[in-house]
Amino acid sequence: MPTDLAISIPFLITILSLVMLLVLGGAVFVVYMSYCDRLFKRIFHRPKPIPQVDRSPMEIDRSTIFGRGRNWFYTCRNEWLNVRVRAFDNTPLSGYFRPSSDRDCKNIAIFIHGYGEHPSEMAAYARLFMKKVKCHCLIIHQRGHGMSGGKEYTYGLKESVDLETWFEFVRYRIGSDCRIYVVGRGTGATAALLAAEQDGFCRNVCGIVADSPAESLTSLLKALAVKESVIKPEAFIYRIRKLAEKKFGFDINICDCALYAGRIKVPVLLIQGGDDDICLPSGTRNIYDNMRCRKRMVVIDTAKHLMAYEAAQATCEREVQKFIESCVMRLVKMGAM
Repeated sequence: MPTDLAISIPFLITILSLVMLLVLGGAVFVVYMSYCDRLFKRIFHRPKPIPQVDRSPMEIDRSTIFGRGRNWFYTCRNEWLNVRVRAFDNTPLSGYFRPSSDRDCKNIAIFIHGYGEHPSEMAAYARLFMKKVKCHCLIIHQRGHGMSGGKEYTYGLKESVDLETWFEFVRYRIGSDCRIYVVGRGTGATAALLAAEQDGFCRNVCGIVADSPAESLTSLLKALAVKESVIKPEAFIYRIRKLAEKKFGFDINICDCALYAGRIKVPVLLIQGGDDDICLPSGTRNIYDNMRCRKRMVVIDTAKHLMAYEAAQATCEREVQKFIESCVMRLVKMGAM
């Protein structure tokens, strides 16, 4: 009897150890899956609900050029018309349209804000373009933002297709021979570049100004993870990919500006902050190096994320002026003007 007991105790200990390991592993797996699910919702769900009314803010911080731009926008709010279109998937999209004082003007600039931003953040860029070239202006609410519909935001994938709907809108409004400039900021810049990489991209587009685009959605997620979590991003990105594929029907790896940048045919001006730790300068450099179109990259060494225009206003305005002039010269040589 004592011998049997001596044999059974080690056996029981082994069984209990295996059970504990299985329970612990299961618990870790459940926590991991729950964390990834919450992270997926945080990444892709719209950052703010649709407001009932598009009200002017009570106070605007005018300490930055973007704040002064917002103040100018709301001061001249009656000059901007509220417009709406339907996206390819029937999502309602909103925008602000400001007609040029010249009814015969064929130039229009379309401005695309970044993730979590209000469209009026783009007013500083709109004001800049209006100083440099006579044009109509259209500031769009990206899907999942502002007055536009959509429960999710896909960091440029669906939004790049939405841009085609806005191109149709301006062609109908201004004419089939209109000349379009696209100005994007952050993920808005990413959407503009992804759109330009597609076959059949709108021939009316004369040039793109991309301020701090993300090289890819994967690189953006990694940069955000490093800032917000001690967990290595590789530990959850695979699960995020699978959830996105199930939810949206696409692999997030196709959201890659650098990989397909060689397909872009229109001139591009890239603006990048040297101290940007979200959309990394090395990523923007990869986009630039892969381009085969007319291109220029301007790096403002001391600027953080999306603050290049604030850090070097004169430099950015000068570069935009040169870019517009080069686009005009290109159109003249092509016989399009």
